[in-house]
Amino acid sequence: MARIVQGQVIALFAFDVGYEVSLERLSAMIATTPVQPLSRKKQTPTYMQYTKPPQILSLGLATGHFAVAGNIQATIFDFGAVSIGYRWPIGQGNEISLGSLPQISHDLYNLNLAAHAKEQAEALMRKVEPAIFRPGLSDLVEDYYLFIIEKLDQPMRAEELLAEHRGVLARTLRSETADLSRSQQDEALAQAISYYENDLALLDWNSAIIYDRDYEDTANVLEFINVELLEARYIDQQLDRKINEYGALVRKRIEWPIPLRTPYKQAIQDLAELRLESSLLNERVENALKLVGDLYLARLHSAAARRFYLHEWERIISRKLEIISDFYQLLNDRMHTAQSQALELIIVILILVELVLAFWH
Repeated sequence: MARIVQGQVIALFAFDVGYEVSLERLSAMIATTPVQPLSRKKQTPTYMQYTKPPQILSLGLATGHFAVAGNIQATIFDFGAVSIGYRWPIGQGNEISLGSLPQISHDLYNLNLAAHAKEQAEALMRKVEPAIFRPGLSDLVEDYYLFIIEKLDQPMRAEELLAEHRGVLARTLRSETADLSRSQQDEALAQAISYYENDLALLDWNSAIIYDRDYEDTANVLEFINVELLEARYIDQQLDRKINEYGALVRKRIEWPIPLRTPYKQAIQDLAELRLESSLLNERVENALKLVGDLYLARLHSAAARRFYLHEWERIISRKLEIISDFYQLLNDRMHTAQSQALELIIVILILVELVLAFWH
């Protein structure tokens, strides 16, 4: 069994912390470093980068989980998301067998780091709250695990690694220690992407294996798409809450129309703002990282999006935005109809009063 001479294990946890983060104000408040531009290794055009590079902040050491201490860092995005990352080195003077990765994956998944990551996100929010517009930590969290193999004791081509160790790789992706069936192995390893003969990215729904010395671009794209999924879930949750809230209002009808009364004014304004903010957030997330022109990273992003069912989330969100628009239109029409009926009733009453006065005189 091949041995890992150098590599990393990374656990990522994404949170929504507010509507927007001013990265300029954040940098003025606390020492941060921007995410490095995408490298030229894969001939990435220099103009295809982050629209606003996320800022990285060190949060200290990660101890008590592996023999060697790792580090914790936060990656802060301008659209109000934070990714808490735990990084541990593997190998580096203490080589480990490739066959031990499934056990490491299993143990890592069962550490319940999400609770600790949430505490880190809360502490970070308190520290940088002035830089956050409408701060508020969502109860949602999206986790993802990266197993990075930078160097093996016996160099292998990507196809050799996949052919000779498919069972180990599949178990690592699924955090399983028992042997998986052939069909499960095929499913776990279905998204395999290579650029050179000696690099490989295996993408699954909750983890990925990266066999590459120059892994940073791949890791950054996967961290970003994990945040994309978190934001899609957050928008969906907000829309669900409002649909339930205003669905009850839509079912309630006005029985006694009153002139110039606007019973749905606040609801109409809230629905309009929700529709606009949800669309803007979705647009800002989608436009945060430009990969057009980089076929490898674009393909990597597309493969991960399929694994995360991101397009299905986008379809669901689009449908719910249509429902919100229908609510807005229905309440608006109902309010105008009620006011028109009330004004017509007033006119009829005034005519009757004039007739009565004329008859009286």
